[in-house]
Amino acid sequence: MKQYLKYARILVPVDGSQESLRAVRLAGEIALIMHATVYILYVSPFDESTDEGDVPWLPESIVRSAAKEAREIFAPALAMLPAEVLYERIHCTGAPADVILRFIDREHIGLVVLGGRKRSRVSGFLLGSVTQSVLEHAHSSVMVAGSAEYCPYGSCSLKK
Repeated sequence: MKQYLKYARILVPVDGSQESLRAVRLAGEIALIMHATVYILYVSPFDESTDEGDVPWLPESIVRSAAKEAREIFAPALAMLPAEVLYERIHCTGAPADVILRFIDREHIGLVVLGGRKRSRVSGFLLGSVTQSVLEHAHSSVMVAGSAEYCPYGSCSLKK
């Protein structure tokens, strides 16, 4: 029973990538079994204060509303969760690795599920900088959902 309590709070940082959606799906299945709450966190480099002003020389993808961007990222992520799973979505601004690590400590997260970014066998040893930072510094268990085609959730590795 103690193990169930440890994983009662599952964090899944999302960025709109297929890897992060795979992580959401895996976290949802774990949450269903563990009766856990899933926290879906999107970290944006911009906030509402950067939404003001006209900057015609920047591409739309950079100057679009931070709130609109968050909605576009949350929508497919929420669709991946089983209907029975309790969840919260959180939109923060800042450096993703720093925000994620602070959130883990502040909210007493027991398990973090991240999307891995393996591109080839050689690059398989190198993960994205955010994933690597969370793996090295998180005060919780961390699971990395990889992208193996033969496995429904991709391959996984777990750091306790």
